[in-house]
Amino acid sequence: MSGFAALFPGQLSEKAGMGEALAGVHPSVGEYFDEVSRRSGIDLRSTFFGAGSPALHDDLPAQVGVFAVSVAVLDVLRREHGLWPAAVAGYSLGTYAALVAAGSLDRWDALEVILEVERRLHDARPEGGMGFVIGLPAAEVESVLRSIAPETELSIGNRNAPNQVVVTGTGEALTAALERLAPRALRTGRLPVAWPMHSALLRPVAERVEAFVRERVPVAAPSRARLFAPMLGREVGSAAEAADVLARQVACPSDWEGAVRAVASSGHREFVEAGPGDALARMLRWTVRDARAHVAESPETIDRFVAGRK
Repeated sequence: MSGFAALFPGQLSEKAGMGEALAGVHPSVGEYFDEVSRRSGIDLRSTFFGAGSPALHDDLPAQVGVFAVSVAVLDVLRREHGLWPAAVAGYSLGTYAALVAAGSLDRWDALEVILEVERRLHDARPEGGMGFVIGLPAAEVESVLRSIAPETELSIGNRNAPNQVVVTGTGEALTAALERLAPRALRTGRLPVAWPMHSALLRPVAERVEAFVRERVPVAAPSRARLFAPMLGREVGSAAEAADVLARQVACPSDWEGAVRAVASSGHREFVEAGPGDALARMLRWTVRDARAHVAESPETIDRFVAGRK
């Protein structure tokens, strides 16, 4: 194994053109995208290639697309360059690609869980959304949230980096919280996410996903790379723990900052964001000041990452 850590992006990293250059240079990637399209019902080529489709930011296309590109980057690193990460972590949706990279989950089983989560969300239709707060410590944000609504309705869903959090909850409570926090913070705003992810509001969804995973999805202990989970804020230690992360992470708070610090504490200072965008690479600099951050989403950026390691 190579001594770098891979970080996998989540929803909102999707963009027009993602994956197109990879598929153009590597026929196996194109074949993989076509199989993902067949299994998911999302035509990746028509949705993302070129100028992209207006539907590319819809929940299911975005989730399937970001996952597929992240796994494709892993494939190219392995097949073309003989590289594999020693440690992995996934931001929200990126958890699925991280489980695949760790050897805990088959890629097609991961895709089936993504589809099952989306089905269960549409069945439940939980009311709410998410918003971001930059420039305030998490404790101060939490204090404001508790003055507005109980934790079951409004909470910190993601601790991204020092003084950077995502708030999740019911619509009215979320709006009130962002309005109250705006004068104190550097920036606040709503995120274009249809559901209150990483909140107690999704526990009924997680219970159904947990049953699906238990009955139909084989999950193994990490074997190809060390797996760090934001749901835990630390390393995953067993198959049972990996299955728990897979099943319940949509309804649990995400401590991304803690997970990244745990990866760094395990000895890693070289990180690559494997998948579309550079949001995680940029956040990393606020959490691990001496980290070397790379991105790998296209043939050019993959080659640049590989050349920089020599």
